Amino acid sequence: MTLKAPHSPDSAKRVLEEKGAFQRLVEGVPSMVYVDAVDDLSTALYMSPQSVGILGFTPDEWVADPALWVNQIHPEDRDWVVDENIRSNATGDDFRAEYRMLAKDGHEVWIRDEAIVVYDNEDRPLFWRGVMMDITEIKRAEAKLKRSLDMLRGAMAERRMLLGRLEQTREQERRRIAADIHDDSIQVMASVGLQLQTFYDQVPEERRAHLRELGDTVNEAIDRLRRLVFELRPPALDADGLVAALREYLERISGEAGFEYGIDDFLEEEPPGEARTTLYRIAQEAITNVRKHAEATRVSILLETKGSGVLVRIADDGKGFSVEDADQPEPGHLGLVAMRERAELAGGWCNVESTPGEGTSVEFWLPAEDESKAQRPAEAG
Repeated sequence: MTLKAPHSPDSAKRVLEEKGAFQRLVEGVPSMVYVDAVDDLSTALYMSPQSVGILGFTPDEWVADPALWVNQIHPEDRDWVVDENIRSNATGDDFRAEYRMLAKDGHEVWIRDEAIVVYDNEDRPLFWRGVMMDITEIKRAEAKLKRSLDMLRGAMAERRMLLGRLEQTREQERRRIAADIHDDSIQVMASVGLQLQTFYDQVPEERRAHLRELGDTVNEAIDRLRRLVFELRPPALDADGLVAALREYLERISGEAGFEYGIDDFLEEEPPGEARTTLYRIAQEAITNVRKHAEATRVSILLETKGSGVLVRIADDGKGFSVEDADQPEPGHLGLVAMRERAELAGGWCNVESTPGEGTSVEFWLPAEDESKAQRPAEAG
């Protein structure tokens, strides 16, 4: 709306003089209560005595100097506050603003200023009636809290960076150990197996049984070493991608664990290196928990691109458990905690839902790019 032409200041003052009860009431309020003319300077027609305690100016000084309010607004806030005042005068909208003012002695005071237009019976604006509250302590507390939050965010970011480096170092060490086992230990054991085969053909029949047993032991040791290499760093993860590595892992353990499995792949693209590794490790931990504890007959895995990251859901039809009890695990049973920490470390989340007798669902999401740029989907549950 657009305000009609206001009454003259003298007319507004006459209205105020008739409201002595109002004046006595507002002077008991612990804030500056004022009445201003409807003009660009917000010329003071009345100011309550609290102005002395809050800004150091007496009510008479406010009324005597039409530009006092504008002049005492902090220079960094003055332009936008005056613009807002002009806009409110033009439209009749309530005036609400938080800004800084300079007290008479020069110190800075934060003010919350709220005012409404008072109209006469003919819908003409008489004056602005408002209240100015000293919110300096609130602003100081907010600033202190912001500094504390910034420090906490910085500490968390540093912790995430350090733990991320630790995770990278751990994966590098896994690769190194896997390579050493493959290039050294397995090769040595394979050589021993070949030599045993040579000896087998050279010794008498009655002594070959012992060599056969020894050869079987060597072959079993080689198989164990190959499984260890796979656990440390599955070759398919780097060569063929996340889904292929999970499929290979499930193929290896499903028969032994006694469950069938299915994988639904809705990934739009392969996750980058670190994200792919972390996704695999969390999924591996979830599947290992199924193998050890669930007694499931079916495991279903869903992978899909979600937001700027990857969502993985692993569900089984096993015996389930109490999630509340699992959140406080016994020593040596840290699977759920490890999955959550790993996901959060990578800037994502992990949610576990389970009911005794009704199976378990593990769902986690990781950003496929820098966490600050990733669009995080809402956590399930």
